[in-house]
Amino acid sequence: MLMRFELQKLYSKRSNLIVLLLLLALIGYSSYQAIRSVEWVDTQGNWETGYSAAQKLRQARGRWSGTLNQEMLEKGLETLKEIYSSAEAQSSNIEENWVIRNQLQGVGEIADLLSWSYAEAYGSFEKMVSELQSEDLWDFYANRTEERKEWLYDKSSWAYYNYTEQEKQYILKQYETMEVPLQLSYHEGWVQANDQLPSLLKYSIILLSFLLAGIFSDEFTLKTAAVYYNTVHGRTKATAAKIALGFLAITAVYWISVGIYSIVVLGVLGTDGATCLIQSHSGYWFLWENMTFLQKYLLSLAAGYIGYLFIGFLVMWISAKTKSSVLAVLIPSLVILLPEYLGVDHSSLMFYAIGILPDRLLDFSGALSYLVLYPIGNHILTSWTIILTVYPYITMLLSFLCYREYRHKQIA
Repeated sequence: MLMRFELQKLYSKRSNLIVLLLLLALIGYSSYQAIRSVEWVDTQGNWETGYSAAQKLRQARGRWSGTLNQEMLEKGLETLKEIYSSAEAQSSNIEENWVIRNQLQGVGEIADLLSWSYAEAYGSFEKMVSELQSEDLWDFYANRTEERKEWLYDKSSWAYYNYTEQEKQYILKQYETMEVPLQLSYHEGWVQANDQLPSLLKYSIILLSFLLAGIFSDEFTLKTAAVYYNTVHGRTKATAAKIALGFLAITAVYWISVGIYSIVVLGVLGTDGATCLIQSHSGYWFLWENMTFLQKYLLSLAAGYIGYLFIGFLVMWISAKTKSSVLAVLIPSLVILLPEYLGVDHSSLMFYAIGILPDRLLDFSGALSYLVLYPIGNHILTSWTIILTVYPYITMLLSFLCYREYRHKQIA
């Protein structure tokens, strides 16, 4: 009965219904942005995006799917040499030559990975394609580890001074334990779903805070607090019902939002490449965490849910504490935006603190790529392992604080 009563109050507010409509619009916009980010260009310079582009890119990448071993690397390099030595490549700027741009789309991932491994040694991508030979490809994977080793032990690098020897060895071990050779496949569905997810989570929790902020403070707005919180059941069962309502609202909104988003984006762009390591995508080449695209996405969803619960209960607690929904709705924006404006030195304590702030839960890719390690005794912890472990406990503490806020107070 109490839950039904609280639900009726929640959904009877017109502002809350507007918030839900805006959430639906945000889901649609985020899905659209993810889908349109996949592009295909034909030989005439005509661009396509979305489903049709994904289908053509999947077909082109399909010819380059499989084990990225010596044979495939040699084949990819040979194809690049043919493309760059063609008459079309010599006739005009590569960026404006649609024939060349079209031909590069299938072999593009291999081209980018070769560039990460070799281009710096040759000075440019074009020079690498021209001078790199098939017999030089034996150290393709070893170069990744060697580049990181140089970065860690080069005295001109900030990594040399900011990582301990224990941390350097941990990083190198992560690189050395990557399972090679990599498996290649079309994987744009996972890449785009991962890339657009943080924006969806950050803006939707800001919208959701308008709904959550009134769960406790609305009693003061409606002038019912003196009665509601001064009764035995108002302080206990009714307060527990409000907490349960907040949990239900957060859970329902989160999983419905990411569920619709995931079904739409992955349904349109495809789920190919789910079991490939994320390092098979050039944008993740230097990440030291070894996981598949599917594992990364599932961890992103889990982290996002923990972040939703933490920020949601923080909003509810601030609302209960201050008796004001206005102050409470500012919390998500501060939590999300403040770290972006904290420009700090790599060696400062603040740089370590930023890596475990709650905004990392909503941006799991950022947590994965964060370059700070946290040594605890003989163990090395990363940013994402800490936030996934610590914030559930903080959230439980916040829920208890919400319950306790009016437990022994007289409300005037």
